Amino acid sequence: MPGQTTVSAQKETKSDKKTTKKASSKKETTDTKKADEEKEPPLPKIEEMQVPSVEDLLKKPPVDWVILENDTVLVVEPVYPRPDTLGQLDTALKESYDLPKPKSKAEIDEQRKMRAAFNFIQLTLIDENENPEYQIQRNHVKQIIHHEDLVLKRIDELLKSNQLRTAFELLLVLDRKHRAWPGFDQRQQNLLFLEAKEKQELKKYEIALAFIEDLYSRSPNYPGLSKLAGEIIDTVITQSVKEGIFRKAHFYLKRLATMFPKQQIVTKWKETFLNQSNLILNKANQEAQQKQFQQAIHSVMEAAIVWPANPKLRESLLRYHNRYPVINVGVMETALNKTPYFLERDSTRRHRKLTQIPMFEVSRVDQTSQYQSRFFEQWEPTDLGRRADFILRQSYGTWESHPVLMAADIAEFIRKKITPGNTQYDERFDSYVNSVSTTDPFSVSVYFDRVPLRTEWLMAASIMAPPIWERVSDKSESSSTPLKPEVLVSSRFIVDNHSQNQVQYVRAVPEPSGLREYNVAQINEIKYPDFNKSFQGLLVGEVSVLPFLPAKLVSFFQDQEEFNVVQSAIPLSHVLQFNPESKPLKIIELRRALAYAIDRKKILTESLLHESKRLNGRLITAPYYTGLQAYNQQVPQREYNYPLAVALAVASQNKLGGKFPALHMLCDPVPEAQEAALELIKAWSRIGITVTLIPNTAPEAKKQNLKWDIVYRTSSMTEPIMELWPFLTVGNGAQIESLEIFPDWMRQKLIELDEATDSETATTLLKKLQQQLYSMAHIIPLWEIDQFHVFRTNIKGYADRPLNFYDNVEQWITTPIYPKIESFTQK
Repeated sequence: MPGQTTVSAQKETKSDKKTTKKASSKKETTDTKKADEEKEPPLPKIEEMQVPSVEDLLKKPPVDWVILENDTVLVVEPVYPRPDTLGQLDTALKESYDLPKPKSKAEIDEQRKMRAAFNFIQLTLIDENENPEYQIQRNHVKQIIHHEDLVLKRIDELLKSNQLRTAFELLLVLDRKHRAWPGFDQRQQNLLFLEAKEKQELKKYEIALAFIEDLYSRSPNYPGLSKLAGEIIDTVITQSVKEGIFRKAHFYLKRLATMFPKQQIVTKWKETFLNQSNLILNKANQEAQQKQFQQAIHSVMEAAIVWPANPKLRESLLRYHNRYPVINVGVMETALNKTPYFLERDSTRRHRKLTQIPMFEVSRVDQTSQYQSRFFEQWEPTDLGRRADFILRQSYGTWESHPVLMAADIAEFIRKKITPGNTQYDERFDSYVNSVSTTDPFSVSVYFDRVPLRTEWLMAASIMAPPIWERVSDKSESSSTPLKPEVLVSSRFIVDNHSQNQVQYVRAVPEPSGLREYNVAQINEIKYPDFNKSFQGLLVGEVSVLPFLPAKLVSFFQDQEEFNVVQSAIPLSHVLQFNPESKPLKIIELRRALAYAIDRKKILTESLLHESKRLNGRLITAPYYTGLQAYNQQVPQREYNYPLAVALAVASQNKLGGKFPALHMLCDPVPEAQEAALELIKAWSRIGITVTLIPNTAPEAKKQNLKWDIVYRTSSMTEPIMELWPFLTVGNGAQIESLEIFPDWMRQKLIELDEATDSETATTLLKKLQQQLYSMAHIIPLWEIDQFHVFRTNIKGYADRPLNFYDNVEQWITTPIYPKIESFTQK
């Protein structure tokens, strides 16, 4: 074997006291071996060695390179101890001299053998058939390159050629086999840096920042890291500012400032945002001086969005918000969003309540409805109920946002409703009212053909016309509060501006100047794609109110000091209703099959209430509140019965010619209804009935002749005796013509109910009708669920148990929410 001066064939350490005879014998033996080894090829030099390929490193057995003092290389099996074999041997040899002084000859020999062992390295040569194991003296070895070091060398080559994925795979292998190998961290950091640069070139900035932040956590002072992070975040912020998404820009600026607070990009953008915010605040000041308070508060909010850390913002926000209070409400749809769902939904109920004030409105419900009026000081029936005299209020509080109502407005409104051929003609109203007369501007008398059960309900309508006094009066330029053309007699708030994702409502009649305290002047309904986004908006202060609160989050907000949870006085009733013109659903067996296939209790408890102990829901047998006097508590609940549902489905299938047609269902956009509708469809599919949910999208809304068989609707009736008829006709009103689609018995019952002359008789008739409707499955009442709203504590004046979300909204008082810098830097 070449290199006789360094490689010895002996396998055990020789004693210092060997005989001369043995030494001579050893010399003869080594000479013989030297002659044989001279025939073998010479060992390669280190400069001739090639770093193993990735395939060799992964698939072939690991090897080490032992570099001798003459720069030749021995390729051997892994050498131990590792890593840094030579350093560990040197350290161990030095430490051996610090051992206690030996006390016997045996201890002396033992320490001598131990030191001798530290001077030799055990090797196992590769491809050596006979006697592959050798010893080599430590002082003849220049360097040992371990297999792991060869892996690192190959990784360096891969990084130079930008083969990052392969380099990453090798790093993973090295990390699994030899965690914390010297040089591993450096290569890993190099890889992270190169990955970030590659993602920057591909414009995948979020991924690039993830690599940068990972590298920063390992090596904050890595060369070039600060510059690279600044370049990427500067690009992202520039793009965000162009798109007007300042919160995103703040989020990334904070990420950069957290790592490198003195980076020039951080300073640059902070100054830019501050200057831009100051310009907007100066604009707001000019608008306020011109008494354009709506524009001023809008500008201040814009400045808060641009840079919430502006030190001037707090004072400006307080000043302008107090003069023109604005409330942002988070919703999942607005009344102006187009949807194929043509019935009243939560957004349209909010819109009607916010924009219209009826002459009479329900103030509370205690088995029966109690009414109040914003317009009348008093009203009383005379002539045994055949006449009702109404005296109107002549003055209003500064907080009230509607125009002045006069007797002439009411008289004109009633005449239109009882005049056949008029666009506002109401057949049912005409059957009650004979005529109307006025004696002075604030008194009106209504004469009836038949005595209504509730005069307040009959007169609970909104007058959708401009005030008469405005049409006949001279519009003087000195008027301090000019009415806008779209303001009607019943207007409460009006739509001032709207877009796809926001509707702005402002008071129909603004509050006069010079008041000590101003009530809410503007309400913005901000649309979010789902509840999770609206929930985030509430937490970070984008909105102050959520009209809808899912069951699973009620307890969360009830435990927060920053929020108040308010329960609605009337729960929301969920009902399935069938299209009277749908031929398959005229078959009673099919309707009952659909009813018996639903496990209402399970869906209500598990899917909707989420087994919440703080939220209540109840199964119902009628489409109105179970707490009303008119609700028949004696009607038994229909229990889930799968075998019966299958049998009824088979019976109805035979009547349909042996095949079920595909049914289509419309669904109220309320999230609870949408979630429940999917569960209902699954239940019906188990008995072989296919039902497709019609999407609540704008393209669907544009379709003409929409085909639907089932509608999942929600309601909150307070006068079911009067409201059931239009409810059953699915939006066609309470006209005799609308009853033609119903069976004879139902038409007769509805007419009898409408002609009832006293509440006791009407209640008895309604309870019987409820039982028949439920038994014949003309509708499928599902459940009622308590409704909750959540308000930030900066809002005061709302009702403790509102019947409608916007009850008493003109008297809501709000204080400004000062933007939290932390919230504006959340993505």
